[in-house]
Amino acid sequence: MKWLGFLAGLAGLAGLAGASAALAGEDAAADPRIGEQVDRICFGRNIDGFKAVKGMDDAVLLEKGVNDWYLATLSGACSYRRLKWAMGVAIDQRPTGGCVTPGDWLIFTESVTGDMSFPNTTRCVINGIYEWDEDAVAGDDEGADDAEADAGSDNSQDTE
Repeated sequence: MKWLGFLAGLAGLAGLAGASAALAGEDAAADPRIGEQVDRICFGRNIDGFKAVKGMDDAVLLEKGVNDWYLATLSGACSYRRLKWAMGVAIDQRPTGGCVTPGDWLIFTESVTGDMSFPNTTRCVINGIYEWDEDAVAGDDEGADDAEADAGSDNSQDTE
């Protein structure tokens, strides 16, 4: 009987992951900044930069090189409110960089010293990776102005 409960729980989690992936697909169709889906991002030594996307939960922008941004859709405790305060990011099990693919884990730290211990971190799994074009206009002019303001600073500390 315990196994049935365990299997039902796993099926529920799989359903949530599928719903999250479907939602990410809907967001991708609606936002012109989101480009083609890619299967991986490879970094030289570590992730060059990252920032939360205002108005998007379970998503983060990752920078490869100079101004080469990708949107990673995430699962876990990865809300915008949580990620906007992150001070650092690492690829789980690959502290010196490498490639990330869907299914890999990112660890975000809120510590200014880069402490990756439990109370200071948020762990998120990557569901999908998309090319990102910050210059694409999203919706009305007012929304585009907000996007430009957000793009100007990495890890912006918005007040709400």
